[in-house]
Amino acid sequence: MSMNILDPNKKKVDRLNPFISKIKDRFSLTKEGSTKKTYHLSLELKDSGLEFKVGDSVAIYAENNPLSVEKILTTIKATGNEIIKDPRSEKILSLREFITTKTNLSRIDFLKELNTKNTPLEELCKKFSPLLPRFYSIASSLKEHPDEVHLTVALSQYEENGQIQYGVASHFLCHLAKKEETPIPLYVQSAKDFTLPEDHNTPIIMIGPGTGVAPFRAFMQERLKLEAQGKHWLFFGERNRASDFLYEDFWLSAESQGKLRLDLAFSRDQEEKHYVQHKIYHQGQGIWEWIQEGAILYVCGDADPMAKDVEATLHQIAKEKGSMQDDEAKAFLKALRKEKRLLFDVY
Repeated sequence: MSMNILDPNKKKVDRLNPFISKIKDRFSLTKEGSTKKTYHLSLELKDSGLEFKVGDSVAIYAENNPLSVEKILTTIKATGNEIIKDPRSEKILSLREFITTKTNLSRIDFLKELNTKNTPLEELCKKFSPLLPRFYSIASSLKEHPDEVHLTVALSQYEENGQIQYGVASHFLCHLAKKEETPIPLYVQSAKDFTLPEDHNTPIIMIGPGTGVAPFRAFMQERLKLEAQGKHWLFFGERNRASDFLYEDFWLSAESQGKLRLDLAFSRDQEEKHYVQHKIYHQGQGIWEWIQEGAILYVCGDADPMAKDVEATLHQIAKEKGSMQDDEAKAFLKALRKEKRLLFDVY
């Protein structure tokens, strides 16, 4: 595999020296009628020397919307062609490139108070907050896709002053970046514990509503490639099955092969809303039995309220199925965490 042959002359890829990738493929995971827009992206890694394990994340250095950049240049009465020194890296670049790739344009209130006409550009640039990388859970296994990394990206959009605004990174990845053309600087952020167990006979329970399902696609790709004998159980939730069942074909194929137990919660497909924690509670006896067999539980997605609700549900299952008092159930979940058998990747 080409990406595992390391060139000794190459610098190590990290946050200060990212690999410059490009988008190989991009398509919508949500269908017509969805109230959300979620995309699958495949990024090129060939000859990068990058390696990662399932459960890791990719850090993406995005670019600001060109329209926003032009507004800033107009405000500070600059052409963008001015040459400046990046106050952090001390690299020489154009003002337009600096504002496009290095500045957080969501935090520029200071411009209203500055006399930009009399403020030297070098001083002005020091006042911009840095544009930090955006982290995405990796949605693929190197064993299945050795020269690529896959991401599951929800387009962040909101209304402000009557206009649609977008999240910087998701807008860049889903709309602005051109396939096979736009440079995508990235590096890998390693996960400490949120990864598959070394023993592939270990059963795993994966809880990942929305884009929280991304790492579990990687988990299953790896387990299937290895022909692992461990049992797999996925709890996935979204709004509507017809339009929001992310990676539907992959999950249903694994289920039909007898490789995956699948529980789905589509909150808006019925009058009373159902979420993953409701499915988990309903399957409490089975979950308790898997835990007794040594299963590892993984939770990925929103920290609040999803992860809190899931943990509260597991606490209730421990009380009811394990005949525990409240403090015993708390101690039981605490022990699972300590043993790395209850793992969270939440945001």
